[in-house]
Amino acid sequence: MRLAEEMFSIRQDAGYTTEKLFAETGIQRQKISHIETANRRVDPAAIEAILTHLAVTGDRFGLVMRLARGSAHQGWWERFDDEMGPRQARTADLESGAATIFQFQPFLIPGLLQTQEFAAVRAAADRAANSRRFSTARMLEARIQRQAILSGPDATPLEVILDEAVLRRLAVAPPQVMHDQLDHLVGAALNQPSVTVRVLPFVSGLSRHAQARTAFTHYTYADPDDSVVVNVDTNIEDMLLHDQAKVTIYSDLAAELRRAALGPAESIECLAAAAEDCLSRR
Repeated sequence: MRLAEEMFSIRQDAGYTTEKLFAETGIQRQKISHIETANRRVDPAAIEAILTHLAVTGDRFGLVMRLARGSAHQGWWERFDDEMGPRQARTADLESGAATIFQFQPFLIPGLLQTQEFAAVRAAADRAANSRRFSTARMLEARIQRQAILSGPDATPLEVILDEAVLRRLAVAPPQVMHDQLDHLVGAALNQPSVTVRVLPFVSGLSRHAQARTAFTHYTYADPDDSVVVNVDTNIEDMLLHDQAKVTIYSDLAAELRRAALGPAESIECLAAAAEDCLSRR
């Protein structure tokens, strides 16, 4: 996305339309559009040709080419994105290299903290939205690889706030699966230094009656020039935001949710109690 922003800005600064750039370089308008909208992986050779034609030199040339080479690198998730689901593939892409991840989830357990059994139940429930090539086994394999970012010396800090409804909803998974899933959350919160899990209780005091209307994830990256990205979860597709004004709305909402949620210790007690309640429903 940063590469797309840079390339769009360079073309605009040079006073070129996509038609003029195509006419003078022979690079197809569709490819130029893909570059400037971050819709597809880019060819660094095409980026270099455009930069050279538009007389971009020095530090900016070096920066953009570094971005182009990084963007051209194929992530592990691209090897089987149809089988694991394109939404999970893009989520893995966003998680890769993130400096911090904050997620609010009012409905489900986040994928980075799901057990294999819970993930399989949810895959079956969502099967109508999956492609014909979707494979539960491949999805579960991908889920394990995604969760690896939470372990090791370079673990990515993950902060999750769960609405209390996530713990109480009966139809999400069978009681035993839900018990094991909540127990797993307790273990992650206690034993993985990179993971913080907090619960937003029904009686929380959100100021000004603020409400998060859907699940969202807030990503930051190590390079201060990289955009903060927010991924908004809907039933049909994810909505990716990097416009500063829109991102700020979610950053402020995340701050409000942090203020209203239970502390880590209280949240662990709440999760443990909810896990025990599941056993009584078997």
